[in-house]
Amino acid sequence: MATEEGGSYSGKVAFVTGAAGGIGRAAALAFAREGASVAVSDVSDQNVRETARIIEESGGRALAVGCDVTRTEDVKAALGKTVDAFGRLDVAFNNAGVENEVKPMAEVTEEERDRILAVNPRGVFL
Repeated sequence: MATEEGGSYSGKVAFVTGAAGGIGRAAALAFAREGASVAVSDVSDQNVRETARIIEESGGRALAVGCDVTRTEDVKAALGKTVDAFGRLDVAFNNAGVENEVKPMAEVTEEERDRILAVNPRGVFL
């Protein structure tokens, strides 16, 4: 993956949650390929560092930041580190999300429901 200096995100800074794998990693790599500096965040520190390594080995700029999107203080700290490292923030790709075992709603426990609601809709707004 070579980065494009004249890409559509050249000179921009992107912050991607859920960037340890899947859609989040793919989005982070795409932003980098288009020239953005990318802050990649996830609750999985090891896997998010791997995403940053892939970006950097391809010539891009990346910052790996551990972040639990259900915790306001984590989100604020991650955004602060992003601005400290890159001087600004232009794009937020709020991708963090969790899945649950597929089953009838009546069988979803209160704990499972609370976890899904804390990460999926609430995490986007923090």
